[in-house]
Amino acid sequence: MQDHSLSESNTYAVATLGCKVNQADSEAISEQMSTAGFVQRDFSDAADVYIVNTCTVTHLGDRSSRQLISQARRRQPDALLVVTGCYAELNPTAVAALPGVDLVVGNTGKSSLVEAVKERWKADSSRHSAEQISSSENQYPQQRHILPVLPLDTHHIGSDQSLLIDGESGQEPQPDNPPTLSPFTSRQTSLLASSNDRLTSRTRVQMKVQDGCNNRCTYCIVPYVRGGSRSRSIASVVDHVQRKGRAGYQEIVLTGIHLGDYHPDENKEQDLGHLIAALLQETTIPRIRVSSLEPEDFRLEWLELWQNSRMCRHFHLPMQSGSDTILRRMARRYNSARYHTLVTTARRLIPGVAISTDIITGFPGESESDFEQTFQLASELQFAKSHVFRFSPRQGTAAARMRGQIKDEVKKARSEQLLALNDEHSRLFRQQFLGSTVQVLLEDRKHGRWEGLTDNYLRVEIVDLPESETRDWQNTLVNAHLSHLAEDGIAGFLAQ
Repeated sequence: MQDHSLSESNTYAVATLGCKVNQADSEAISEQMSTAGFVQRDFSDAADVYIVNTCTVTHLGDRSSRQLISQARRRQPDALLVVTGCYAELNPTAVAALPGVDLVVGNTGKSSLVEAVKERWKADSSRHSAEQISSSENQYPQQRHILPVLPLDTHHIGSDQSLLIDGESGQEPQPDNPPTLSPFTSRQTSLLASSNDRLTSRTRVQMKVQDGCNNRCTYCIVPYVRGGSRSRSIASVVDHVQRKGRAGYQEIVLTGIHLGDYHPDENKEQDLGHLIAALLQETTIPRIRVSSLEPEDFRLEWLELWQNSRMCRHFHLPMQSGSDTILRRMARRYNSARYHTLVTTARRLIPGVAISTDIITGFPGESESDFEQTFQLASELQFAKSHVFRFSPRQGTAAARMRGQIKDEVKKARSEQLLALNDEHSRLFRQQFLGSTVQVLLEDRKHGRWEGLTDNYLRVEIVDLPESETRDWQNTLVNAHLSHLAEDGIAGFLAQ
């Protein structure tokens, strides 16, 4: 019988579906698991503990969550299988009924997840180390007891700072509204893009400073699985950024479910602008990036903060529709004129700024006129990147019950028009920087070349960076002269 005290042989793997907030949560879990004595493995490898951080905002998210759970169960039948995240929060009974699942933990319960894993690991005297299990075993063990789902705390975070521990990621920041964050389908983002990646590189920090949402957009189920809006204190964020800066990180990404609703200590007099100002004054990390902001929250006076060169010139502002009629049906809290003002003002005050967006096609009741208004607004604003989604009803949301559901072929045709527009505008945005010299944060080496991101979200491939056996270029800021367009990016040479 194996001794289940923690040792170097105890391994774990984490799979993450969904948004940046889920990515940050997984980073926190990984950090705590490693601190507890577990050794991280890729999710595709054998491990003693598998943790699946799920998404549920679309049916696709549910299905992909179940697929990952099934993969882990088949790969290592005797491993401890833990399911957390939004799917576990929304439908814990269904998750607990899946074969092989040991622990089901809701979103707020993530702060207690590692302790629960340690207790179950030590208590289960029948569990064998992953290295000792025969690869020929194909029988699943009897399902174990299920940890009751921890209740979702909809109050202010208060002292529960462990819920908000930040994470590190060396990957390109993922779009803030991939298919797992919005109830739509897209050709542009793979739902499983981060599911098998080990989140251990030292390039940027995904720091969750806010969680939950008080809005009730008619298509969105997020408020029901993330709870009410609550925020981390400014002092706590500053402290963490200072520590990450001392550890060598070059970029911090401020993220949240409803980031624009950031109000520390429930103080409505302080907002995201105050947090950014404090970070600029009290930290020295080279780059500060802000993730998705809702248009109704964006205050034009915040743009003054972007006069500081440490602020990344990139805003993700979900437009969703250019029709005021559809925006009202969505229960969005802005109109097309307000959105137009935000984008044009940002471009006037911040040269070279990249503005990306989300657009929904085929929302219930969307007429040809409504779609034409959306297409015209997108044509005029020429986004650096548009994430185009076809509406898909999500059970439990008001939009799923609305009359005027749009036929799939109409959704597809409208989506294709917007995607073609995106391809044109993306190329034009990148093209304007040819011949210029920019700073690039190198992240990874692909196909023999190093690549990384500029502050305004250009993916740059460095053509002539020399190979070195003694130097790792990852997490290095270099100047590059941009020479020609590449697929979905731009290529250049080290500046002399």
